Amino acid sequence: MNIDVRDLQDSVRIDRKKITRCAEFVLKAMGEGKAELSLLFVTDSYIKGLNWKYRRVRSRTDVLAFSMREGAGLSIDSALLGDVVVSTETARREARRRKISVQREICLYLVHGILHLLGYKDESRRDRARMQAKEAELLEAM
Repeated sequence: MNIDVRDLQDSVRIDRKKITRCAEFVLKAMGEGKAELSLLFVTDSYIKGLNWKYRRVRSRTDVLAFSMREGAGLSIDSALLGDVVVSTETARREARRRKISVQREICLYLVHGILHLLGYKDESRRDRARMQAKEAELLEAM
């Protein structure tokens, strides 16, 4: 398993050990113990730019996931799973609102992003319920 962590922001201290443990736990629990994953921590303005560039949505978001297993010429069997991009500013705001630690909020975003990379969707009510149940299961087991 290879997890690359990049931190392009300075508003939240990233605990690389906790972040890596969170991602490793999710990957192992989902049967992806050999996966390669990239984690990128950014500002609201950075993620807003990515959201516009890749999704044509002009707003910030909490997390984006870019799969390396979907699309033309990519292999579903590849060890290379993809990239998860997290807005730490959004995580900090949401953590305060929900009265939890920012590290816990970031871990939730990582779980959500990794599940997207593994094919989970959240566009329909049914898909969202399935994804939220899996998120809760993983977070509880952690």
